[in-house]
Amino acid sequence: MSDNPFESPHYKALTQLYPLPMDTEEYIVAKELDLVLNHADAAYPEIFPSTATATLERWEDLYELGHTGTLEYRHYVLLAAINRESGIAERHYKALAAAIGFTIDIVKPPRMFRAGLSRAGFPVYGEDEQYIWTVFCDRQKSSCSLLIRTLEAQKIPFTKIRWSFQAPPAGRLLLENGGALLLENGNQLLLEK
Repeated sequence: MSDNPFESPHYKALTQLYPLPMDTEEYIVAKELDLVLNHADAAYPEIFPSTATATLERWEDLYELGHTGTLEYRHYVLLAAINRESGIAERHYKALAAAIGFTIDIVKPPRMFRAGLSRAGFPVYGEDEQYIWTVFCDRQKSSCSLLIRTLEAQKIPFTKIRWSFQAPPAGRLLLENGGALLLENGNQLLLEK
């Protein structure tokens, strides 16, 4: 930072806003604003793990990673750890389900009707609809309790999962919770027409 007040961008701006002659006090304020701007510019890359250098070790500690390797490798490992723990993508939920032996399909929420992006004739949905995912499972609800617990625990805050399961075979009596009625001998009760 130079002592020449005309090299300070904030001093130039203040002289245009303040029509009276500037004195030492205004010059000091302008220099402090310049310092704050310089610190903000330096701090901005540290906000993002992919560009962090000064705070990289803190990011690594947060995700319980080591501090070894080249800067590029450390960024790669950090981003992989963040992606592994972030449940914001459809493929993340499908991978979780596959890891515990389920095959699912996900219907993403519809896009909201937005001025300038949507057209007349596009479906209109309520605001809350954008936070609901529909998960289709290839099994009956009675055998999906592990899947339900896993995905509900990993879902993004403020979202909801709407569940759709395979229909039970015709003639099987289902309880309100989706389970089949079991007899003492271990068989399921089937109703005949």
